[in-house]
Amino acid sequence: MLIRIRRLTGTAALVAASALALAGCGDGAGDRADRPPASATAARGGEPEPAASSATTTAAPTPTAAVAVLGDQTGRTINQAIAAADGRGLDYAVYLQGTGLTLSGGGRQASSWGAGEEVCGQVDDPADVNSSYDVAFTIPRDGRDCAGAPLHTPAPTTAPATGDGSGSGSTGGGSTGGSTGGGSTGSGSTGGGSTGSGSTGGGGGTACAITSPAGNCYADGQFCATRHRGLSTYGRGGEYLTCAQDGAGRWRWSDGVTG
Repeated sequence: MLIRIRRLTGTAALVAASALALAGCGDGAGDRADRPPASATAARGGEPEPAASSATTTAAPTPTAAVAVLGDQTGRTINQAIAAADGRGLDYAVYLQGTGLTLSGGGRQASSWGAGEEVCGQVDDPADVNSSYDVAFTIPRDGRDCAGAPLHTPAPTTAPATGDGSGSGSTGGGSTGGSTGGGSTGSGSTGGGSTGSGSTGGGGGTACAITSPAGNCYADGQFCATRHRGLSTYGRGGEYLTCAQDGAGRWRWSDGVTG
C-alpha cells in the first residue's frame, strides 16, 4: 500500500507546525519553556537557601542606681538620726521597737516621739525594696526601753535609823581652888548631844529613769505623757514621782504629798 506524502504548503504547513509544537515534537523550545529556572533547580537540588531574617536588637536594661546607705545610728537620739538621714537626702520612717518591722512590711509606725529618745535599731533599704522609706529607725514603745523592759523605777526603801537620837555630852570637871577653905568643885554640865541620821530624799543623786523630751528630769506637778501613765521615776529634786491622775482627772507627776 502506497502512502502518499503530500507536501504541505502555505496555511496548512503552519497549522501542522503548530500541532507538532504543542505535542512536544518541536526543536526543544517547548522543553526549555517547561523547565524551571536554573537557580530554582539548584536551590531544590542542593542545600536550601537560608531565609532572610531581620536581626532584632534588644536594648540593655538601664541599671537602677542603689540608694545610699546611712551609717548605723543605733544608740543615738532620734533627732540626730533624722538629721543624718536628711543630710544624705534619704526618706526615713520611725517605727516602734519590737513590732515586727521588716523590709517587706510589718511593724507599727510611731505617731510621735521625743527628740532625745534613743534609736534602738535601724533598717536600711539600699535596693529600694520598700517604697515607703530608704531607712527606718526604731524607738522604744510607750513605757518601755529598747530591750522591752518597763520604764519603772522601783519605790525607794527607807533606811532604818542608825541611832536612837540620844548622846552623852562631855562632863566638864570643876576647878579646885587653891585658896583656904578647900576648893570648890564645879560640876560640869552634861550636854545632851544627838546623833543624826542621814536623810533619805527619795534616791537623791539617782539618775532620772524617765525624762522629758528635752532630756530633763520631771518635777512634782508636771503633766506626764500618755506612755508614762502609772510609771514612777525620780524627780529633779530626788523625790520619788509617779505619773497618776490628780483630783481633776489629769495625769501629772506626783510625789504623793498633797500641796
